[in-house]
Amino acid sequence: MFKQVALSAILGITFTATVNGQINRSFTSEWIEGREATKAIARFGDLSPEVIRKRLIQMRQPAYLPGPMLEKKIIESQYLPIADGKRIDRLKASLQPVLDYHERSRMPVYVLRSEKPKAYLVESAVLIITTRIMMIASDEEIRGIVAHELAHEYVREERSRAQEAKNGELMREYELFCDAVAAFTLKEIGDDPASYRRILERLTHIGITMGSATRHESDTHPSLYARKKLNKFLSRRFD
Repeated sequence: MFKQVALSAILGITFTATVNGQINRSFTSEWIEGREATKAIARFGDLSPEVIRKRLIQMRQPAYLPGPMLEKKIIESQYLPIADGKRIDRLKASLQPVLDYHERSRMPVYVLRSEKPKAYLVESAVLIITTRIMMIASDEEIRGIVAHELAHEYVREERSRAQEAKNGELMREYELFCDAVAAFTLKEIGDDPASYRRILERLTHIGITMGSATRHESDTHPSLYARKKLNKFLSRRFD
Protein backbone atom coordinates (compact mmCIF):
# COMPACT_ATOMS: atom_id res chain seq x y z
CA MET A 1 0.00 0.00 0.00
CA PHE A 2 2.82 2.37 0.83
CA LYS A 3 5.88 2.80 -1.37
CA GLN A 4 9.35 2.64 0.05
CA VAL A 5 10.92 4.22 -1.75
CA ALA A 6 31.64 -1.09 -13.11
CA LEU A 7 31.95 2.45 -14.48
CA SER A 8 34.28 2.47 -17.47
CA ALA A 9 34.53 6.05 -18.72
CA ILE A 10 36.75 8.60 -17.01
CA LEU A 11 35.54 12.06 -17.89
CA GLY A 12 36.49 15.58 -16.94
CA ILE A 13 33.93 18.36 -16.75
CA THR A 14 34.25 22.11 -16.52
CA PHE A 15 32.35 24.14 -13.95
CA THR A 16 32.07 27.89 -13.53
CA ALA A 17 33.33 29.17 -10.20
CA THR A 18 31.50 32.05 -8.57
CA VAL A 19 32.41 34.40 -5.77
CA ASN A 20 29.63 36.34 -4.03
CA GLY A 21 27.27 35.35 -6.82
CA GLN A 22 29.51 36.78 -9.56
CA ILE A 23 31.26 34.72 -12.23
CA ASN A 24 34.89 34.68 -11.28
CA ARG A 25 36.66 32.16 -13.51
CA SER A 26 36.28 28.77 -15.12
CA PHE A 27 38.09 25.77 -13.80
CA THR A 28 38.33 22.17 -14.84
CA SER A 29 37.30 19.68 -12.19
CA GLU A 30 39.47 16.93 -10.90
CA TRP A 31 38.86 13.71 -12.75
CA ILE A 32 35.49 12.19 -11.97
CA GLU A 33 35.22 8.53 -12.77
CA GLY A 34 32.22 7.34 -14.74
CA ARG A 35 29.62 8.95 -16.98
CA GLU A 36 26.88 8.50 -14.38
CA ALA A 37 28.90 10.29 -11.69
CA THR A 38 29.78 13.08 -14.09
CA LYS A 39 26.14 13.60 -15.07
CA ALA A 40 25.06 13.48 -11.43
CA ILE A 41 27.46 16.28 -10.53
CA ALA A 42 26.51 18.27 -13.64
CA ARG A 43 22.98 18.55 -12.22
CA PHE A 44 24.33 21.23 -9.88
CA GLY A 45 25.79 23.17 -12.81
CA ASP A 46 28.63 24.32 -10.58
CA LEU A 47 30.31 23.08 -7.43
CA SER A 48 30.54 26.43 -5.69
CA PRO A 49 28.44 26.43 -2.49
CA GLU A 50 26.38 29.43 -3.60
CA VAL A 51 25.32 27.75 -6.83
CA ILE A 52 24.56 24.40 -5.17
CA ARG A 53 22.40 26.11 -2.54
CA LYS A 54 20.48 27.98 -5.23
CA ARG A 55 20.06 24.85 -7.33
CA LEU A 56 18.68 22.85 -4.41
CA ILE A 57 16.19 25.60 -3.63
CA GLN A 58 15.04 25.52 -7.27
CA MET A 59 14.64 21.73 -7.20
CA ARG A 60 13.05 21.46 -3.76
CA GLN A 61 9.52 20.13 -3.55
CA PRO A 62 7.09 21.55 -0.95
CA ALA A 63 7.10 19.69 2.34
CA TYR A 64 4.22 17.30 2.87
CA LEU A 65 2.92 16.86 6.38
CA PRO A 66 0.67 13.81 6.88
CA GLY A 67 -2.46 14.05 8.98
CA PRO A 68 -2.63 12.00 12.20
CA MET A 69 -4.56 9.16 10.56
CA LEU A 70 -2.19 8.80 7.61
CA GLU A 71 0.83 9.01 9.89
CA LYS A 72 -0.64 6.24 12.05
CA LYS A 73 -1.34 4.06 8.99
CA ILE A 74 2.17 4.56 7.67
CA ILE A 75 3.72 3.41 10.94
CA GLU A 76 1.35 0.47 11.24
CA SER A 77 2.24 -0.58 7.69
CA GLN A 78 5.87 -1.13 8.77
CA TYR A 79 4.86 -3.93 11.19
CA LEU A 80 7.63 -2.92 13.60
CA PRO A 81 7.38 -1.73 17.21
CA ILE A 82 8.19 1.89 18.02
CA ALA A 83 11.31 2.48 20.12
CA ASP A 84 11.58 5.29 22.63
CA GLY A 85 13.87 6.56 25.37
CA LYS A 86 16.48 9.23 25.99
CA ARG A 87 18.84 7.88 23.32
CA ILE A 88 16.04 8.09 20.78
CA ASP A 89 15.24 11.65 21.82
CA ARG A 90 18.90 12.63 21.45
CA LEU A 91 19.08 11.09 17.98
CA LYS A 92 15.97 12.93 16.82
CA ALA A 93 17.38 16.20 18.13
CA SER A 94 20.68 15.53 16.32
CA LEU A 95 18.82 15.08 13.02
CA GLN A 96 17.12 18.47 13.20
CA PRO A 97 19.89 20.38 11.36
CA VAL A 98 19.50 18.07 8.36
CA LEU A 99 15.72 18.35 8.36
CA ASP A 100 15.93 22.12 8.74
CA TYR A 101 18.45 22.43 5.90
CA HIS A 102 16.11 20.67 3.48
CA GLU A 103 13.03 22.50 4.81
CA ARG A 104 11.58 19.38 6.37
CA SER A 105 11.69 20.69 9.94
CA ARG A 106 8.30 19.25 10.91
CA MET A 107 8.64 15.89 9.21
CA PRO A 108 7.66 13.11 11.65
CA VAL A 109 10.61 10.91 12.65
CA TYR A 110 10.09 7.41 14.07
CA VAL A 111 12.65 4.96 15.36
CA LEU A 112 11.43 1.39 14.93
CA ARG A 113 12.89 -1.78 16.39
CA SER A 114 14.52 -3.87 13.68
CA GLU A 115 17.69 -5.88 13.11
CA LYS A 116 18.02 -4.37 9.64
CA PRO A 117 20.10 -1.17 9.56
CA LYS A 118 17.90 1.21 7.59
CA ALA A 119 16.77 4.79 7.26
CA TYR A 120 14.10 5.62 4.70
CA LEU A 121 11.17 7.83 3.78
CA VAL A 122 7.65 6.51 3.40
CA GLU A 123 5.28 8.40 1.08
CA SER A 124 7.53 11.47 1.28
CA ALA A 125 5.86 12.04 4.62
CA VAL A 126 7.54 10.10 7.44
CA LEU A 127 11.19 9.38 8.16
CA ILE A 128 11.90 5.92 9.54
CA ILE A 129 15.12 4.93 11.30
CA THR A 130 15.78 1.50 12.76
CA THR A 131 17.40 0.71 16.09
CA ARG A 132 19.98 -1.42 14.28
CA ILE A 133 21.44 1.52 12.37
CA MET A 134 21.76 3.38 15.67
CA MET A 135 23.98 0.55 16.91
CA ILE A 136 26.42 0.65 14.00
CA ALA A 137 26.52 4.34 13.11
CA SER A 138 27.33 7.59 14.85
CA ASP A 139 24.82 10.44 14.86
CA GLU A 140 26.95 12.22 12.25
CA GLU A 141 26.87 9.17 9.98
CA ILE A 142 23.11 8.83 10.40
CA ARG A 143 22.75 12.50 9.44
CA GLY A 144 24.52 11.66 6.17
CA ILE A 145 22.20 8.74 5.46
CA VAL A 146 19.15 10.88 6.26
CA ALA A 147 20.45 13.63 3.96
CA HIS A 148 20.71 11.06 1.16
CA GLU A 149 17.13 9.93 1.76
CA LEU A 150 15.84 13.51 1.78
CA ALA A 151 17.75 14.14 -1.46
CA HIS A 152 15.50 11.60 -3.19
CA GLU A 153 12.76 14.22 -2.90
CA TYR A 154 14.64 16.49 -5.33
CA VAL A 155 14.42 13.90 -8.13
CA ARG A 156 11.33 12.02 -7.00
CA GLU A 157 9.30 12.27 -10.22
CA GLU A 158 12.28 11.70 -12.51
CA ARG A 159 13.38 8.73 -10.44
CA SER A 160 9.88 7.26 -10.53
CA ARG A 161 9.81 7.48 -14.34
CA ALA A 162 13.26 5.91 -14.60
CA GLN A 163 12.15 3.12 -12.31
CA GLU A 164 9.05 2.42 -14.41
CA ALA A 165 11.18 2.41 -17.56
CA LYS A 166 13.76 0.15 -15.88
CA ASN A 167 16.45 2.67 -16.85
CA GLY A 168 19.34 1.45 -14.71
CA GLU A 169 21.76 4.12 -15.86
CA LEU A 170 19.43 6.92 -14.78
CA MET A 171 18.64 5.18 -11.50
CA ARG A 172 22.34 4.95 -10.69
CA GLU A 173 22.82 8.58 -11.69
CA TYR A 174 20.08 9.66 -9.27
CA GLU A 175 21.65 7.65 -6.46
CA LEU A 176 24.98 9.36 -7.07
CA PHE A 177 23.25 12.75 -7.13
CA CYS A 178 21.72 11.94 -3.73
CA ASP A 179 25.17 10.90 -2.48
CA ALA A 180 26.47 14.30 -3.61
CA VAL A 181 23.64 16.11 -1.82
CA ALA A 182 24.42 14.11 1.32
CA ALA A 183 28.09 15.14 1.22
CA PHE A 184 27.22 18.78 0.62
CA THR A 185 24.60 18.78 3.38
CA LEU A 186 27.11 17.44 5.91
CA LYS A 187 29.59 20.15 4.94
CA GLU A 188 26.90 22.84 5.24
CA ILE A 189 25.84 21.82 8.76
CA GLY A 190 29.41 21.51 10.02
CA ASP A 191 29.94 17.74 9.74
CA ASP A 192 32.60 15.79 7.86
CA PRO A 193 31.41 14.77 4.34
CA ALA A 194 33.77 11.76 4.51
CA SER A 195 31.68 10.29 7.33
CA TYR A 196 29.07 9.44 4.71
CA ARG A 197 31.63 7.34 2.86
CA ARG A 198 32.46 5.42 6.01
CA ILE A 199 28.87 4.50 6.81
CA LEU A 200 28.19 3.56 3.18
CA GLU A 201 31.03 1.06 3.34
CA ARG A 202 29.88 -0.33 6.69
CA LEU A 203 26.26 -0.69 5.55
CA THR A 204 27.35 -2.42 2.36
CA HIS A 205 29.46 -4.97 4.21
CA ILE A 206 26.63 -5.68 6.65
CA GLY A 207 24.20 -6.00 3.74
CA ILE A 208 26.52 -8.49 2.03
CA THR A 209 26.59 -10.70 5.13
CA MET A 210 22.79 -10.52 5.29
CA GLY A 211 22.43 -11.30 1.60
CA SER A 212 20.68 -8.02 0.87
CA ALA A 213 23.44 -5.95 -0.74
CA THR A 214 26.39 -6.11 -3.08
CA ARG A 215 29.47 -3.98 -3.52
CA HIS A 216 29.04 -4.24 -7.28
CA GLU A 217 26.88 -2.18 -9.62
CA SER A 218 23.22 -3.24 -9.79
CA ASP A 219 20.23 -2.26 -11.90
CA THR A 220 19.38 0.50 -9.43
CA HIS A 221 22.56 1.38 -7.54
CA PRO A 222 26.16 2.21 -8.48
CA SER A 223 29.01 0.15 -7.13
CA LEU A 224 30.41 0.89 -3.68
CA TYR A 225 33.67 1.81 -5.40
CA ALA A 226 31.94 4.46 -7.56
CA ARG A 227 30.12 5.92 -4.56
CA LYS A 228 33.28 6.10 -2.45
CA LYS A 229 35.21 7.62 -5.35
CA LEU A 230 32.63 10.37 -5.77
CA ASN A 231 32.56 11.10 -2.04
CA LYS A 232 36.36 11.38 -1.93
CA PHE A 233 36.28 13.84 -4.82
CA LEU A 234 33.53 15.95 -3.21
CA SER A 235 35.13 15.85 0.25
CA ARG A 236 38.28 17.36 -1.24
CA ARG A 237 36.40 19.89 -3.33
CA PHE A 238 34.12 21.07 -0.53
CA ASP A 239 37.17 21.50 1.69
